[in-house]
Amino acid sequence: MKKHLSAIEEQDVILRLDLYLKDLQDRWDREAQKKYSWIKINKNYIFECAVFIINILDELILFVEKIIPQGSDKKFAVITIVDRLFDHISLTAFPIWLKPFAPIIKKIVIDIIVSSLIDFIVSKYRNGYWSIKQEALNE
Repeated sequence: MKKHLSAIEEQDVILRLDLYLKDLQDRWDREAQKKYSWIKINKNYIFECAVFIINILDELILFVEKIIPQGSDKKFAVITIVDRLFDHISLTAFPIWLKPFAPIIKKIVIDIIVSSLIDFIVSKYRNGYWSIKQEALNE
């Protein structure tokens, strides 16, 4: 039987997710190279954005795994955090002429790429592939 959260537990989870999002935004603000242009796309900055989001996905999945009991709720929480983080990052990543296309780009990145990556990472954990590799590396 799956555990359901009480109203107080739900509020605690929401608070913890908000704090985690704030931490990710602060981490991005500290680590990001702030070289961007109003006119042209800075490929290094876009690459840095992509790498940051991919790297935090695994970390975020493990964090959510500990605080949310329902599987579909876990994926929704991860996607929501990445969605908000993408908004924070993309405000400076896109030049002015690309900003009107930001919702389309965001939809592709979040709904297709990030969603597929979450499924991939979770399946690797579920099948024990990463834990087996990790044990082999530690020997």
